[in-house]
Amino acid sequence: MTSSSSKRTIVIAVDFGTTYSGIAWAQMSNPDNHHIIREWPQYGSDSCGGLTSEKVPSEVRYEYPQHGKKKCLWGFQILEETPRIQWFKLELVPDLDLGEGSRPSSTHSDCRRMPIPCFSSPEKVVTDYLRSLRKHAVKILKLRLGSSVDSTNLEFVITVPAMWPDKAKMSTLSCAEKAGFGDISTIHIISEPEAAAIHSLRAPGHPLADIGDTFFLCDAGGGTVDLITFMITGLEPYLRLREEAPGTGSMCGSTFLNRSFEKLLDDRLSQLPGWGRDTLDEAMQRFESVVKRTFEGSTDHDFMFPVPGIADDPELGVRRGRIRVTGKEMRKLFLPTIRDIEKLVQEQIQTSRAEVKAVLLVGAFGQSPYLRKHLRDCFSPGVQVIAPVDGWTAVVRGALAKTLGDISDTTAKTFIESRKARENYGTTYQTEFIHGVHDEKNYFYGEYYIDVMRWFVRKGDDMEEAKAIKTTWIKRRQVKDGAFDSIRVSLYKVNTAIGVKQHATLNPSLGVIEKERIAIKRGADNELYYVVQYEIHAVYYSAHCVYTLWYEGRNYGSVKSGLRLNVKLLNIWIESGLNNHSDQE
Repeated sequence: MTSSSSKRTIVIAVDFGTTYSGIAWAQMSNPDNHHIIREWPQYGSDSCGGLTSEKVPSEVRYEYPQHGKKKCLWGFQILEETPRIQWFKLELVPDLDLGEGSRPSSTHSDCRRMPIPCFSSPEKVVTDYLRSLRKHAVKILKLRLGSSVDSTNLEFVITVPAMWPDKAKMSTLSCAEKAGFGDISTIHIISEPEAAAIHSLRAPGHPLADIGDTFFLCDAGGGTVDLITFMITGLEPYLRLREEAPGTGSMCGSTFLNRSFEKLLDDRLSQLPGWGRDTLDEAMQRFESVVKRTFEGSTDHDFMFPVPGIADDPELGVRRGRIRVTGKEMRKLFLPTIRDIEKLVQEQIQTSRAEVKAVLLVGAFGQSPYLRKHLRDCFSPGVQVIAPVDGWTAVVRGALAKTLGDISDTTAKTFIESRKARENYGTTYQTEFIHGVHDEKNYFYGEYYIDVMRWFVRKGDDMEEAKAIKTTWIKRRQVKDGAFDSIRVSLYKVNTAIGVKQHATLNPSLGVIEKERIAIKRGADNELYYVVQYEIHAVYYSAHCVYTLWYEGRNYGSVKSGLRLNVKLLNIWIESGLNNHSDQE
């Protein structure tokens, strides 16, 4: 990028979270000066005065005035006692892909929580929320930099959980495009734990300073927990990392802990006069702002929470407008979430090949002293468990730093040399039918053929950053049916829970190919066939894959995984493949 274009570009990073979201930005002309947006509109107003926070609630409320258009309130604009749509980010993930855990919306009640309107959809709500974030970011930029922002090139990067399926990641990108972040091909996307790792290694005070040091990064957020393992492979001139084990994740964020505390209070007090949302909110505010951030797991001390309006009741532990929750009760609330995270950590330990030097905890729940203490007990004394500086905003800070490094020639860069494949990825080809091995399927090219899988990568394989994995394929079609106008390729992944699943489709037009140049060969059935030999290039990045079809050295089109949104389960024979494969029509 030239220096002139750098002066006209601002990079905006968006950490779209389950419970809270954050925004950071920097100018390409001053890429080392990063800004976190801390001012937000509040209480139905567009004004930003008076309320500061490093993040804003991921909540939406629609209002419908008698005259005028529908109004979308978001974040702090929503009054405390009014209903709102929450946790809508999780609605982008089909139930089939959630893995362990469950949705907060299905397991916990909240009298403020309202369902997504019947005339809307999760995608529309996400789009409206992201649009609000974008408009607010631009407003802040104009306050800081003036009206010249209108003529400035804005580049956006958005973060997604590493554990999410490709479909959910691409749904997020699609919503960001509709929200005005730019064309889907220009929006940067990075996994949340990878972004957090980049920030954590740039922050002061961490113990990782040598090539060969290996660390876990645990991003414990509101809805999801992601774990990733990296080894430092280079320090100068750029930081270089290599993923050491396939990342794992689960739906066990601190939102589930909040809902468990709400349930405890509701079970104990809901039948008493004076109980209501206002009372619960005051208790929740203390739990969220004080107890959850300071509880260390000890059962020696009890905790007092305000419950205004509730009469004294010694049996329930209520006295002078406060309720007592014992240390044992508090520990019991924390343990399920803590143990879910411990299980993820143990899985990473078992799959990592290198000795781990440190565990870095980021995200809202990553700041919990109880979580730190519990994880320290899981490791030998030589493994440090630390919470880096700015851990709550580590994801958005790291996403900004990584994107600036990727598009600037002068900014410090971070290279991910290779990542571990989280799934098996490949496509089908047809091989000769073998009696007693295959089920009878089709009769093509004068012989019986069966669909089998060929993998581009298998789970656990090393995938180099932005390096294409190339495979060669052959497609045939009878001459009497006409020449090829396009080549349709369905791409699949294997999830052990559901089997083979389609996750993208390549279908580029070949109309510009000179038909007389396509080879014609006679098949075993004595019929003439057009024969096209082509390549599929598969490239795997932090949070998405790109597949491209090449013919005679020319790129005929690409697709990001997940853009074909309908899910199709297939009965495909899985076996290892050879170098060149036939795919008959």
